[in-house]
Amino acid sequence: MMKRMLLAAAAVLVMLGFWQALVVIYSVPDYLVPAPMAVLSEAFRQRGVLASQAGTTLGAAALGLLASTVFALVFALAFSVSRRTSQAVMPALLIFRSMPVIAIAPLIMLFLGRGIGTSVAVVTIVSFFPILVNLLQGLASAEQGALELMHVFGAGSWAKLRFVRFPYAAPHLFVGLRIAGSSAILGAMLSEWITGSHGLGKLILDTGEMRETELLWAAVLTSVAAALAVFLLTSAAQAYATRWKSAGSTLEER
Repeated sequence: MMKRMLLAAAAVLVMLGFWQALVVIYSVPDYLVPAPMAVLSEAFRQRGVLASQAGTTLGAAALGLLASTVFALVFALAFSVSRRTSQAVMPALLIFRSMPVIAIAPLIMLFLGRGIGTSVAVVTIVSFFPILVNLLQGLASAEQGALELMHVFGAGSWAKLRFVRFPYAAPHLFVGLRIAGSSAILGAMLSEWITGSHGLGKLILDTGEMRETELLWAAVLTSVAAALAVFLLTSAAQAYATRWKSAGSTLEER
């Protein structure tokens, strides 16, 4: 984990240096792309505003991710137990997923208003399908020998899910969460653009209209940092939750 954080910090420093070099070499005007030090200085000066807006966006993203994970678990387990349920419900989910979120977000706003509820609903829609697909793949990846052994001992479908299929699906769940994490941040910001509610999306929109370029770029960098934080947290959670698998591999090698 520490190694990944150091590599991420090094990558950020390289990107900032490249940014600074481009601004200096091509004499880019401040009203288009300010220098990184000016952006970081403005971010420090407006840290309270950025923290407040980022907290709203991250809160909506976290609630939406939680809701989408619960829904994905319910549907994935139901599909694994009953093939008929999968055949009946999956086409409807595919049709719903193919609908552009930017088109249905205003409809959601009519029912839930301009508050955080709309943002949570949009994040749930955006995040649900990647988690579901990875969960289904994980549930199908369980070792056949373990399933046959459970069958010999008279275990039912739910027991096989609990003790065999779901442990094998855990790494796939976190892969889905990593994919959905960045989408969740973008989904929350998209909802804020449409509804005009508080958050990083609204801040970026307002600062763009007011030509406050330094704060605009500071908000963009904050959103990128939030997406990276979600990725690192889900990676750490995956390493913790699936430590049994690496321990098992070590024992097999011995």
